[in-house]
Amino acid sequence: MDNGESHSPITVDKALVDRSVTGDMDAFEELVGRYERRVVAAAIRLCGGREEGEDLAQEAFIKAWRDMAGYRGQASFGSRMMAILTNLWKDRLRKKQLPQTSIDEELEGEEGLIPKQIADTRPGPEGLAESKSVNEALSAMIDELKPEFREALILRDVQGFSYEETAAITGSSLGTVKSRINRARTLMKAKIIEYQEQNPEFFRLNKTGKDKAQASSKKGGEPHEG
Repeated sequence: MDNGESHSPITVDKALVDRSVTGDMDAFEELVGRYERRVVAAAIRLCGGREEGEDLAQEAFIKAWRDMAGYRGQASFGSRMMAILTNLWKDRLRKKQLPQTSIDEELEGEEGLIPKQIADTRPGPEGLAESKSVNEALSAMIDELKPEFREALILRDVQGFSYEETAAITGSSLGTVKSRINRARTLMKAKIIEYQEQNPEFFRLNKTGKDKAQASSKKGGEPHEG
């Protein structure tokens, strides 16, 4: 009697991985199909842009295929893909040889620590408000985080990996991962509050539209008075 276990995602993954390790390209393509959306979404978040993100995801899958012979199943295929993806992303950051500045970094001045002033090439508050997309605003905020904070936040809060899985994927200690995620969440909260303060009309319009829709739905559902 089939209890469904033979068709569980984990079992299917294992069967496909076992075939892929032997060089079965068809099996690997099935694996790609199962994880492509998740890997591409993570790559876009890490890179801060669709074109570069999709290119990074493709590079990650190519590397995964080339390294399949050495895969021993120590981690799930999803975790393995994220580890490959984040390592390639870090390599790209290093190769760019650009200083990784952070908006929360402070400098030593004559009167003590002062906020570091850096050029902001991203859309300003007006540009973000005009986009009418909270998701775009959040993506811009995440892209402003230090790479290590961005990586941990995306893996834990966007991709849904556990703290332990995130530590394994990034090759960091559990304590370090928890610290980075807490710091990233604190910074994101501050960014969101600042964005709300700078764009009150945006959130008011969204709320008004939602309230109108709810009112219309409620009115339509109430019996007519006769």
